[in-house]
Amino acid sequence: MLSIRNLFPDRVALRLDEAEQVDMVLGDGARDRGALADQIPRDPRDPSVGAGVGYVRVEGAPTPIRVRAMYVRDFDIRRMVLREAGVLSHPSRDDTPRLASDDTPDLRTDRREGDRA
Repeated sequence: MLSIRNLFPDRVALRLDEAEQVDMVLGDGARDRGALADQIPRDPRDPSVGAGVGYVRVEGAPTPIRVRAMYVRDFDIRRMVLREAGVLSHPSRDDTPRLASDDTPDLRTDRREGDRA
């Protein structure tokens, strides 16, 4: 697998377990130049801790760049889907979701009340 590593000019490292892995992913010396992907925080009780943090090394630039992507919870994704499907109305100024119909969606699952398994 490492023999094809150089075929990918841009590289991304998210949370890694060991310091040696940083150089394996981003290239030799990346960790010494600041890519501390093995030190991205983790909390088993809260998956948002450290989520979306990573390091990117682009072709021609030896110094990795720390990046952060937005963390979107499963609940929020389900709510967006329901809004786009017309089940929830788009938020008002106070961002309180309102039902667009008499259906009562359960945002914790993919089912509406009354649906049979």
